[in-house]
Amino acid sequence: MPQIAGLRGVLPEPSKVPEVVGRPLDLGKQLAAGTLTRDASKAVYRYHQTFAGPGGRSWTRKMVVCAVRLTPFTEGEIRPHEATTPAERDAALARITANGAHTEPVLAGFRDPATEVERLFRKAESGRATIEHTTADGTVHRLWRVVDAELLGKLRHYFAPKRLHLLEGHDRYEAMLAYREQLNAKSALSMYSSGNYGLACLVSMDEAGLVSAARHRVLRGVTVKSADVLAAARSHFIIDRLAGAATDVGAISKALADTLAHQPAVVIVFAGEPDAWKLTLSPDVSPIAEGVAVDRALQKLDPIVVEYLVIERHLKGAQVSTETDAQVALAALEKGANVALIMRPLSVDQIAHVDELGQLLPAQSTAFHPPILGGLVSLVIDPDEDLV
Repeated sequence: MPQIAGLRGVLPEPSKVPEVVGRPLDLGKQLAAGTLTRDASKAVYRYHQTFAGPGGRSWTRKMVVCAVRLTPFTEGEIRPHEATTPAERDAALARITANGAHTEPVLAGFRDPATEVERLFRKAESGRATIEHTTADGTVHRLWRVVDAELLGKLRHYFAPKRLHLLEGHDRYEAMLAYREQLNAKSALSMYSSGNYGLACLVSMDEAGLVSAARHRVLRGVTVKSADVLAAARSHFIIDRLAGAATDVGAISKALADTLAHQPAVVIVFAGEPDAWKLTLSPDVSPIAEGVAVDRALQKLDPIVVEYLVIERHLKGAQVSTETDAQVALAALEKGANVALIMRPLSVDQIAHVDELGQLLPAQSTAFHPPILGGLVSLVIDPDEDLV
């Protein structure tokens, strides 16, 4: 049974890309208007993102956009590393249902130490890109449409025995599964029906351009005074005052980077106060001993410690949202938020280790920079159309 397949992708017209990508799509309306067009034949798509990475150096992340056979997490072919919330899943399902299509791919990783996939696409990448677009953050997005049947056959053979690490889009993947079940309940789907597939960007876990990013917590509805939060947190954390650093992302980042012995750490900032506070888990504190139900190997990952020993213990009941930009998270404190928790990113290896152990981090614990561009390729779900 093939794990991946080509698709008749829906792509924006090159001159219309800025009107479409990164925005909610009305697929039917935009197809009718000619803003989007659907490919006449099946293809896979080589997708590059070139961006300024750590240290200001230029990085390129290379991916493959294709259809991936949907399987429940319990089968282990596609493995998650973080939980989702019903609200996120339902919102994603509503978008899929409205369009009858997947317009936002999930990001999934695979192991390719021999760079076999890169070799297969080398010829395609030497030609002119089908679409090239630069987003406001300076990221250059390039997409090549590849219709070579021999290459697609080699890709299907290569990926058939592999397991995929679901890196981003857990809510979207669960929504894809739910939509498939809705279609199957109406009329049994054939084995290769497009209803059995989901839209995915596949990336090598060994790819230098696979850059993880932090998800900072923004809390609203906090009723506990900052002094009381800090006093209570001293039972688990070493607390350092960062004088005058409440709006200084550079100082906060430097403080987090300067954490000894790889201990979990977070910086907490309270609305209306000039100082920030760095919380470092005390070396003698074991989250498992404190009642956190998690694999011992993961108990000192930052998202685990922050969720269960900071938010659940000292800020319980708050409404929590996340931001990938620390400056945006801090700015929220001037717009009604009470607390910002500035986080460090997990490494790709740490993320992979979570799903290898069959564990889940709290929802929205991780992110990748830059984000995948929604609307660049869409997969129409037609139960009567086979992808293989």
